[in-house]
Amino acid sequence: MPLISQRSVEDIRSRADIVALIGDYTNLTRSGSRWKGLSPFTAEKTPSFFVDPDKGFYYCFSTGQGGDVFKFLMTRENLTFPEAVERVAQRFGLPVEYESHGNAERSIRNELFEINKFAARFFEEQFHAADPQAQAVRDYWKNNRGFDEATAREFGIGFLPKNASRRLIELLRKKGFSEQSILASGMFGRSEKPASLQTSRIQFEARLIIPIRDIQGRVIAFTARKIPGITPDTQWEEAKYKNSSESEVFKKGNTLFNIDKAKEVFTDRSQKDKGHNLRDIPFVLVEGQLDAIRCYENGIKTAVAGQGTSITLQQMQLLARYSNELNCLLDADAAGQKAAVRLAPLAFEAGLDLHFLSVPGGKDPDEFLSEHGAAGTEAIFATKRSAISFIAERYFGGNVALTPVQKQEALNEIYAILSSASSRVFRTECLWELARHSGLQRVDLERDFQRFENEKKARKLEREGVPAGPAESLSRTSLPLTTVEEDVLVFVFQYDALLHQLSNDIPAEWICSDTPAGRILNRIIAEYSEGNWKNAKDSLPAILEDDEERSYIAKLSMQARRFPAPEETARQCLARLCERYCAREQQKIDAAIARLPSGDPQLTVLFRRSIELRNTLKLYKK
Repeated sequence: MPLISQRSVEDIRSRADIVALIGDYTNLTRSGSRWKGLSPFTAEKTPSFFVDPDKGFYYCFSTGQGGDVFKFLMTRENLTFPEAVERVAQRFGLPVEYESHGNAERSIRNELFEINKFAARFFEEQFHAADPQAQAVRDYWKNNRGFDEATAREFGIGFLPKNASRRLIELLRKKGFSEQSILASGMFGRSEKPASLQTSRIQFEARLIIPIRDIQGRVIAFTARKIPGITPDTQWEEAKYKNSSESEVFKKGNTLFNIDKAKEVFTDRSQKDKGHNLRDIPFVLVEGQLDAIRCYENGIKTAVAGQGTSITLQQMQLLARYSNELNCLLDADAAGQKAAVRLAPLAFEAGLDLHFLSVPGGKDPDEFLSEHGAAGTEAIFATKRSAISFIAERYFGGNVALTPVQKQEALNEIYAILSSASSRVFRTECLWELARHSGLQRVDLERDFQRFENEKKARKLEREGVPAGPAESLSRTSLPLTTVEEDVLVFVFQYDALLHQLSNDIPAEWICSDTPAGRILNRIIAEYSEGNWKNAKDSLPAILEDDEERSYIAKLSMQARRFPAPEETARQCLARLCERYCAREQQKIDAAIARLPSGDPQLTVLFRRSIELRNTLKLYKK
């Protein structure tokens, strides 16, 4: 692949809006001069991901990753550096200049995006074409499905006439797309035989086509619905829906239909500036693409849908990056109810406050809203109830009396769902609700749930080969979050003027040089003592020796904060360093005393040294 010119790389980096790009993956809110949000790389409930638009970099404290806008896409999308540069340029409409002249060779991933974009435009043109077959499809869209033309254009609804595959394939080839990329697009379905463009047919012929877009609004796949009277009634066409097969850019378990439009509700900066907490707006999960389109058309802008497969934890985590709440509006049939129960533990694990909605009359959302319009949304939201209420009603509702064994089996299934939630407060509230529906005492349920948790932990330890017995490990929360040296570095980043106080008063032996913070702090003090230190911004980069240290400093710089009393903070830093040093030295003295016999002259020296340490500690802890 031809090299992208360095000038072009720098131009794209400087002109790209890193907040806007990363905002495509997680909901960012302003925090002073920076932006923060939930990590796009892992599941978390407390924001630990920060973006500094002035410096043009991000840092994720959950995963320890940081870098610029290109590094973000390389990490998040598993792209090469040239692919990341091209992606950023495409996102912001910026030109890319290559070292060699002529047409640049395109990566497979970028070709797939362009192929899907071209195909989507072709399908949409066929939908709006002035011919009888296209008119029949539009009549189906309007009269049978009850959608208008404006909605069709907003979602890019398309159509591929019968036997039109060859025409689209030839157009793609004329555009310069490789045969490998065209076949890898997922539009041809699955085949046990090696496919070739000469023998392949696009599986969406004579069907209503709905583009599927990723969170950035790029077309990554399609779903195509059978049209009565237009789609041939053959074994090949018997399926109601046909979907793109998975590709390098389309993974069903990572994608939610309409996430690109729904996300815009949570990234509306004008609403953020008004002080609105956009995370309080719930997503609404529906079963199919047409349900989501119907909801969107009737004012439920945050409606999203899965891809015809079971909902995954990755999809729930994607929603949790923008909102605290998820309302589930699945079909009222048995399959929909089972799917609702299956997704509950995933939503809880992702930290989502899950509620369930139902459609009056047992209809699906598309059918109900088609009949009642926007006014029907009020009737739907009036049915909102907590997830545990919905689940408990499913197990304990009705007039059928459960035997003790059946009741315990039901409770164990509900406990398995509740145990996915990390919040003890949330689980306690759920047990209160469960007591109301089951007719059991809350205190009995709490004890039974604890029994379930203990047995679950015991089984886990057994699988991992851990012997039974009391646990003797420290929890993460019991460990210090930072070292003293790290706190001093964070302080120095903000208050260069007080470096002289720290430099003059910190003996070298007080600093632990076994850590990156200690080594860097020693260099800073040495540079300051020799008169070579200007300030952290200008002098710090020169003393960092490798990428590991630079990444480490990027992390600490994100922790920089203002202190209400800088001089007092400097004194406290000195006191902590002194206290740790004295404790370490006293341990050595105690060990030496224990080894010496009574009356040894060295004992006097050690006792005197111990007194000196106590006096030093008193001096700095005043």
